[in-house]
Amino acid sequence: MMPDPVISSVAAAVAGKAAEMAVQGGKDACAALVRLVRERFSHDSEAAAALDAVGHSPDDEAAIADLELALERVVIADAGFAAQIRELWPRVAAELSASEGGVVNSATGSIGGHLMQARDVRVDGGLNFGDVQGSGER
Repeated sequence: MMPDPVISSVAAAVAGKAAEMAVQGGKDACAALVRLVRERFSHDSEAAAALDAVGHSPDDEAAIADLELALERVVIADAGFAAQIRELWPRVAAELSASEGGVVNSATGSIGGHLMQARDVRVDGGLNFGDVQGSGER
């Protein structure tokens, strides 16, 4: 069976940045992911041991691999947990990207007018997007 890339990413995030941010009161989605995994793993001694090991050695590749295997096993056995992980992961990935200096632009739903998303933009003078309706008249 091929490793699930989302579960691999979740394991790495829990082992590293997400755990660090949760302890420091960091980003909401990262903290929620760590809480979700901790809560679910509290009902499974083998998974809890893997989580504990990675907590003591977040850079240990073997510990991360064990956590990934535990996550895979629990996700396969618990569809509700799997759904929660997959629903939360896009927000976590965005937070991790932003915390590492990346740019995260997100717009959901309908946009009724202009939308500009940018980072490190300098505008000297005016900024005109034109008519939303496309008529070009003012």
